[in-house]
Amino acid sequence: MKRLAGFGLGLSLFLGSAAVAAGIGVAPFETVVAEGQTAPDVAAHVAQRLATRGVGSVVGPRALGAAARFDPSPADAKGWAAHAGVDAIVVGRTTKLGSRLSLHARLLDGASGLPVGAPIVEEAARPEELGRSIDRMTGALLDRLAERPGAVSAPGPKPAAKAGAAASFDRSQPLSIHSDQLEAAPDKSGQRRLVFAGHVRAEQGDLSLVADRLEALYLAGASEPHRLQAQGHVTIKQGTRVARCAEATFFRDEERVVCTGQLAELEQACDRVRGPKIVFHLGSERLEVEGGADVSLRPEGPGCGRTAVSGGPGR
Repeated sequence: MKRLAGFGLGLSLFLGSAAVAAGIGVAPFETVVAEGQTAPDVAAHVAQRLATRGVGSVVGPRALGAAARFDPSPADAKGWAAHAGVDAIVVGRTTKLGSRLSLHARLLDGASGLPVGAPIVEEAARPEELGRSIDRMTGALLDRLAERPGAVSAPGPKPAAKAGAAASFDRSQPLSIHSDQLEAAPDKSGQRRLVFAGHVRAEQGDLSLVADRLEALYLAGASEPHRLQAQGHVTIKQGTRVARCAEATFFRDEERVVCTGQLAELEQACDRVRGPKIVFHLGSERLEVEGGADVSLRPEGPGCGRTAVSGGPGR
């Protein structure tokens, strides 16, 4: 095992506590379908997406216990919000015409029961477009959440660390995950697993991750995942640091990220490290390369040092 100082992917923003403290309850959506047809559970998908986009707490359709009504009375909306202890309620309607879906949603203020902003309308001409439509809908709902009466802005970013300071793990930034598809798979132990597939992109602060597939694993009763696992053409970027690998697993409690594949690779400015397994320790700039390392330091490039050193596998 090689231990290298001076390299650190700096994934301290990969997952963090939500910066938006407000809570949202999502009521079951009304459905308008032709006889013999069924419509997807859009309300459940909206609740799952909101839970990944910086909301303090999300109460889903089953737990909220609300009626499937697009135009509830203000008294009903206030009652649902008070019962669930949330600041706002999402109501909606799903209309299916052939293979085309029309989605309508409204955000209702929990204190007054009145609508915040105009209704949100999205269309999905094909089933594979539903994920992106729900992404846009949840983004618009978050905009309205910030506009509701009495809303408090999310805290601003923390001051940047001083140059040369040791790496640290900051969980304060909100996490946003976008994908074409989303599935939820609870198990018998009470744990939850959200599976994002198709053009997956996760962003938090100045950090971005793209992959073919991403799993978020939650312990029973937890509001934040304790582990995320990305698969397929994984690329992680932050500043001048770029990591590429076939699979990346983030162990949140241990504050480390493991990149694996035939050739996991990290590039930082003029330097490059390759190996079958690269482990990043988020609380420091140290990393480990297991199974043989290929290290290339290129100080002759612009902004680099003066001495060139290269190491072959196993050095």
